[in-house]
Formats: sequence, structure tokens, C-alpha cells
Amino acid sequence: MNWNQALSFEMIVPRMSCNLIIVGETKEGMPFCYEDSFVLQKVDEQQLVATMEFHSMNPLEKLHHVCFIEFSFRERGILYYAFVDLLHVETKRNVCSLTLSAPQDLSTFQNRRFQRIHLPVRTPLTCRIIGVRKASTHQGIAFSGQIQDISAGGLSFITNTRIFYPLFLELSFVLPDHPNKFVINGEIVRVTNFSNDSYRIAVEFRDVPESLTHQIDEYCSRSEE
Repeated sequence: MNWNQALSFEMIVPRMSCNLIIVGETKEGMPFCYEDSFVLQKVDEQQLVATMEFHSMNPLEKLHHVCFIEFSFRERGILYYAFVDLLHVETKRNVCSLTLSAPQDLSTFQNRRFQRIHLPVRTPLTCRIIGVRKASTHQGIAFSGQIQDISAGGLSFITNTRIFYPLFLELSFVLPDHPNKFVINGEIVRVTNFSNDSYRIAVEFRDVPESLTHQIDEYCSRSEE
């Protein structure tokens, strides 16, 4: 849907709630991931202003460089989303205000799920945050994890890095007793706490060549025998 059309239909109005996913880097070069509800204060054809109240430390204080921001909202049960650019940040007392560029278009989203098998041995993988909701926007910095289970449709892994649905990842890994390295894009569909300092991340693969899907499917079939 066109942004100006959404404005004319009054789907996007001041004082409505929206959601922002902010992905970037800290001064230390670590991944910065933040998601929260914001309130739209101003909105027009060119830009929007979203605010968030905080009660202790500013949650964006450690953000040094922005890689991408996704703006989203729900209307009649449908999720609308778009990438936006950060134009200005202002903090007064306990209110953080973000001025964002207005997107040209809004997209909607659907997904699907697959059955998985457990990997009994320790299997590391390297991840990069490259976008959100199927869309690749940049090459992020790398972080690591340990694969728990996998199928031709996706995998889950354990990591100490705080990430969340629906970030888009590049996954690199070698399966036990398999000769080839896999580099596959996938979308986070679920995040659960695994321990005090780690998370279990469920990922669905996206845009995988049929040859790779077949290799992983054969691997899973052999492992179940």
C-alpha cells in the first residue's frame, strides 16, 4: 500500500501506537537490537515523529550507529511494515523522540513453519543481522551461536546475543559428518529465554536454492534412520 494512500484512509494518525525495530552497533562494535512500542506525535507525507517514555536508563543510550529501522503497526489484524531512515534523535527528561523519514510504500507479511530434528553434538554457527522480515538491507557484524535442531525449513540455535523476531539473518554453519559449509538466509520466528544470559532462537530459512534444501532434507532423513 502507498504511504500517502494510508494517510488518506487515516490508517496512520497522531497518537496511534506503532512498533519500531532498531538495529545498529554500539561504540564497542557489538550488535545493538531494540524493539518497543512508540506513540506517533506527528505524521505527514515526508516524515513521522515517534516518542517513547522511559523510567530509568535511556534504552537507546548505547546506540552508536544505525544499520536499519523498521516501522510497523496493525490495522484490522493485518501487520503493515516498512523501512525508515533516522533523521533526528532528541531526548528530554524521560522522553525519547525519533524523527523518521516517511516510506513510499507499506508491506504486509506471512510466514510458514517446518518440522525439525535434534542435533546431538555441539554444532557452532556464525550469524549476521542483514535485515528484517525477508528483506536484506546490509551486512551486519558477526556473532556466534550453537545449533540445537534443524530441518529443510529452518533451525534453532542458542546465543548470548539479544535478538528478536522478525530480524533477518545470514547463517553460516557446517553440519556434523557433512562435507559442505552452508550459508543460508533466515528469518527469526520465535525467541525464548534459555538461561540467565542466553536465548533460544528459532529461524525459518528464506529464498534457499532447491539444491541446498535437498541436501539438508537428505541429511535430516539419514539422521533419523
